[in-house]
Amino acid sequence: MKKFTTHQKIVLVIGIVGVVTAFIGKVNGWEYMEFFPIFYASTSMIWISFISNKKSCRKALKSKEAQNS
Repeated sequence: MKKFTTHQKIVLVIGIVGVVTAFIGKVNGWEYMEFFPIFYASTSMIWISFISNKKSCRKALKSKEAQNS
């Protein structure tokens, strides 16, 4: 299991709370356009928390820019 940073944990918890809120809203009879944006944004936040925070991508881009100059 991957260890999360504090920022990733916060984003993950906010995403989970949002998904639960959207499901409760759907069960309580909210209209589609009331619960779907909350659900969509929350699931996106959950996926964002799993993005790698390594700096290797930035180093690769910097070296390509240096070669092109």
